[in-house]
Amino acid sequence: MSVLWRNWLSMTAILGLVLAILSSLALLQHNSILAMLLKQRLSVVAQSTAGDFRPVATMGLPLSMLRNAQAVLREARANDANIRAIYITEHDGSVIHTDGALGQAGLAPAVLHTLQQHQHQQVWSSETDTALTSAAAIVRGDHSVAGWVLVFYTKDAFNKTTRQLERKIIQSGLGIWGLVSLLAWGVLRRQLGGAVKGFAQVQRLLAQFAQHRPGQPLPDAPDTNGCGLFIHELPRLHRKLSLAATRYARALHQQTGTSGPADPQPGNTTLTTELIKQAPDTSMARALSRRLAPALVMLVVAVVLLQGWQIYRQVLDSFEPEQSVRLELIGSLANRTIQRAVSAGVPLNSLVGASRYFEELLHDFPEVSYLAMTAHRLEVEAGQHVQPRPDNWWSGRDETSVFPITDNAGETGRIIVEANPHYFAQQLQNLTLDLAMVMVVAMLLAYQVVVVTLSLSMTGPLNRLNHLLIRQSRGDFSCRLGHHRHSALDRAAAFLSARADTLCQRQQSAGNTCATPRLLRFAYLNDIRLPVFLFGVADALSISFLPVYTRLLDNPLHWLNAGVVLSLPLAGYLLAITLGAPLVRALNARWGVRRLLLLAALLMLAANAGMAAAVTTVDLIIFRTLAGLGYAAATLAGQDYLLDVVPREMRGRALGLFTSALFSGIFSGAAVGGLIADRSGPPAVFLTGALIALVAAVLVWCFIPPDPRQTAGSTFRLADLLQPLRNTRFIVLITGLAIPANVMIQGFIAFLVALQMNALGATAADVARMVMLYFLLLLLIAPVAPRLDKHLHISTRAILGALLAATALGVAAIWPGYWSMLYAVAGAGAGQGLMRDAAVAIAITLAESDLAHLGQDTVLGSLRMVERAGSIIGLLATAWLASQLGYSAGIAAIALWLLTGMLVLLMAKLTGTLSY
Repeated sequence: MSVLWRNWLSMTAILGLVLAILSSLALLQHNSILAMLLKQRLSVVAQSTAGDFRPVATMGLPLSMLRNAQAVLREARANDANIRAIYITEHDGSVIHTDGALGQAGLAPAVLHTLQQHQHQQVWSSETDTALTSAAAIVRGDHSVAGWVLVFYTKDAFNKTTRQLERKIIQSGLGIWGLVSLLAWGVLRRQLGGAVKGFAQVQRLLAQFAQHRPGQPLPDAPDTNGCGLFIHELPRLHRKLSLAATRYARALHQQTGTSGPADPQPGNTTLTTELIKQAPDTSMARALSRRLAPALVMLVVAVVLLQGWQIYRQVLDSFEPEQSVRLELIGSLANRTIQRAVSAGVPLNSLVGASRYFEELLHDFPEVSYLAMTAHRLEVEAGQHVQPRPDNWWSGRDETSVFPITDNAGETGRIIVEANPHYFAQQLQNLTLDLAMVMVVAMLLAYQVVVVTLSLSMTGPLNRLNHLLIRQSRGDFSCRLGHHRHSALDRAAAFLSARADTLCQRQQSAGNTCATPRLLRFAYLNDIRLPVFLFGVADALSISFLPVYTRLLDNPLHWLNAGVVLSLPLAGYLLAITLGAPLVRALNARWGVRRLLLLAALLMLAANAGMAAAVTTVDLIIFRTLAGLGYAAATLAGQDYLLDVVPREMRGRALGLFTSALFSGIFSGAAVGGLIADRSGPPAVFLTGALIALVAAVLVWCFIPPDPRQTAGSTFRLADLLQPLRNTRFIVLITGLAIPANVMIQGFIAFLVALQMNALGATAADVARMVMLYFLLLLLIAPVAPRLDKHLHISTRAILGALLAATALGVAAIWPGYWSMLYAVAGAGAGQGLMRDAAVAIAITLAESDLAHLGQDTVLGSLRMVERAGSIIGLLATAWLASQLGYSAGIAAIALWLLTGMLVLLMAKLTGTLSY
């Protein structure tokens, strides 16, 4: 398969995945909003019916004494043909009256159980797969509950509406997918045109040399016009091939004594040795990635905007029937109330409370923008006319209903009800934010996939070819490539391996039984890219809701403080990372990276599956701790892999790419996890994490060589890690900077943000958007923060970061609210971006001066261990304080800790204790 086809298929698959995610989110959001609207409407019916029974209850009479009860129920049921039945029950659920298809049968046990759960609420709703239920209490004069009105609504019309919308969205999605896929083909063909032509020239050049026989003239140099990045590569490749062919002919002559032709034979010998080759990323790969990045952004944005526009139009069209029904119901309710007063002889111009009543209706029903009552002139009005703007495609259509008011003489007036054309579009604002989040995540995923695809189809095969040619051009025919052909270039270069096989077979025929070619296996920087990204996604999925979800589970740990229990899953996770690091290093030295990464994927898969099935907090603590061990194994093994396959001079950049891929995954996981939790519940999030871990395991199995390690990872004894604590400057570093910064991450971002926002009424998706802002600012600021070191000391940068974060958290602690929390999260992200590399940089400086006798690895290992242990203690202390004094107090404590650490650093700097 050609380079262009591989990249196009990868891009098409990503675009299809984006469309599937967008469509699924839209359908879930639509179904959620429609169910909410239906339950609200049914609640109006229930409350209106309860109002008819309230006079009987107020007088202390049994509810069965209402003579026209059946007429009241029939009138209420006439509001919607999908109302299956209406029940009037005693406060304990015993049926008094009913009207509908269910007859006089008693309430189902599940409904009775729900009724008992909501016995202290005067209005409640529930939903099953087949029906919606809304209930309103019939209240006595002393505010006690005399009975209930229960309205049962069959979901046949609801399901029909959702199926129709699903078909429309799928059809539009397929059309957009095909259209943008064609656009992607054109864009990729344009962006990769020169590279594809150059790649084809390489294949033709290889085919010419494959047909070449010793003694024949060498093929001419290829034409490089229009070959893009291959303009300089093709002449070098031709020289290597020519020199390799000459060396091969000489080797044949030395073995046979003649320069006659000899056909290379495919090797069937058993390969006894393997060579793991360190193969760094190339400038060509980087250039291609930079060239494709704008195209990826354009294609993803095009898909999101086109499908988003279609979804908005289709969803709003789906809501229009409900809008009409709701408008009719609200108008009927207002008309019924006014009609009672008129029938009692009260003139329209004497209805003193009408204005207040209309204002209350507008408050309770925001889908209505204007209410008016007219006779010969305008008597009462409330609200204002809101007309749809023709320039806004998201506005609904204008809709006005008129309800007559009559007396014995005929029509005496009218009630005018105008719908708010923007109400249903406003209900979809969250979907707009979801589209933006999915778009950003899709861009990150698309970039990772395309980089890996280019490595597999172009730069990787070219690296293998160049390495083998360099050996053969030096007369070394002792190595070959694998029999498995990964790409067209590998297949075209198979004759080079056949040369090694031929020469080794001739040596064996001459009596040299040890002559077997060695198999070359290549490990690339991009091999680890997608697995690390997916490990980051799977690990961060629950960050936006984990403490809230913990509170919903059964808690057998009654002897522990409730706030501390909420923090234990996160504390166990951190403890597993802290204690698991030495174990991971030992296993890595014994098993190798591939097996360790497979173990990490298995641990994360089992942990997510266990958390999905958890029923108690203990279950969640155990499996979240297991997830921490898997995360530690994945990240440490990934780092060691990079250190092994990348030359020393490129390690800094390689680790930067590793961190970028990991944080991109964490960013994506934090965003997607909240969306899934908000639409389908936390168990669905954990099952998604298990699936992602499984995909990561497959990628590890396919991409990572069996054992690319050439050096053993560094392992430490506990005594070694404690030695830096004897140094005063190191103590200042960890107490003033490292531990407070980590407590801010774990105690605030991963713990208190979810709890505080939940207390403020935010959903998991709202928290995810907020946490996403933290990681976005961290990704943007952290890479450029070191540039400030030209103008500021590193410790000064850290002090500024701590001050910024402490100030932002202090604002959220003093004035708790949505916007103050958003400011606090943004300040924490910006502050962490300034502080993040400062602690490591100062520790490295100490390792080169005061602690040079311990070595850099020991100092950095001690820093990580102490800051994680400190973050666990800080998390537990913050959780306890928040449970005693409130979440704002916990945020204030972290802000004070950051401020204290900043003052410690400042004093140390001023006194000369810390001179960096």
